[in-house]
Amino acid sequence: MSSHDEKSVDLILVTYNSAEDLERFLPTLQTAVEPLTLAVIAVDNASVDGSADIVEAHGATVIRNSDNLGLTRALNQGAALGNGDWILVANPDTVLSPGAIGALVESARSDDRIGLIGPRVSRLDGSAYPTGRRFPSIGIGIAHAMLGSVWPENPATRAYFGHPVTSVSDVDWISGCCMLFRRTAFEDVAGYDQRYFMYFEETKIALDLHRAGWRVVLDPTVEIRHREGGSTRHAPFRKVRNHHRSALRFYIDYNRGRPWIVLTPVVAAGLVLRGAVSVLRTAIARRRD
Repeated sequence: MSSHDEKSVDLILVTYNSAEDLERFLPTLQTAVEPLTLAVIAVDNASVDGSADIVEAHGATVIRNSDNLGLTRALNQGAALGNGDWILVANPDTVLSPGAIGALVESARSDDRIGLIGPRVSRLDGSAYPTGRRFPSIGIGIAHAMLGSVWPENPATRAYFGHPVTSVSDVDWISGCCMLFRRTAFEDVAGYDQRYFMYFEETKIALDLHRAGWRVVLDPTVEIRHREGGSTRHAPFRKVRNHHRSALRFYIDYNRGRPWIVLTPVVAAGLVLRGAVSVLRTAIARRRD
């Protein structure tokens, strides 16, 4: 018999200068989880905009870190405090639909092997945000990295994002903006890999779950909205650095023990070049603004 509360969802909410998004996010929580009960555990990574005070006033349990410890450490901190059978990780830059999380729990209950489930994700304007993606092959990964920002509809990027699904389906990984874990699965893989400060952390935990024998699924009948880049728009250069560092780390983790690992220096050089271009483009855009 599980010692966890099977009717409770623990929301692990990591905030970092998220006050602007919290005003839109927090009111959506209760109706999204009904008829289950909700415990909100917030971990604030040294915000300076009152984010921690906002979620505390909402009734959340709040951990206030004196430094920005990164997303994965904060998520694991929060998850360790909960006792619900379900762990919900949702970004403050999302808007949860009424009944969305309750519906995901019902889908996950259909098979005890489902360790992670996510919804269909749309941007705030209603356009589709890619989720339910595949782990990229070396060719698709390189082509997407080189072409994705200048030719969004290139074949490699389309393959990387995957095809839309119309029913609950197994996928390689789902967007980290909204992820519902079975707690036993989360604990089975020891939570998030803390070597990833942020970015690719959702890809790595999905990989860990697959390797441990759990299913990762997408339920397209459930929709939530997502504002892209809400947690990183105040630090774009840090975003570039962390994204490319995590991309290389995931390449190594995914290909460890496979022949493609010998291409690690080539991939690293390509990511350095791509990162330099991203920094330059970001600097130009900020100067124009």
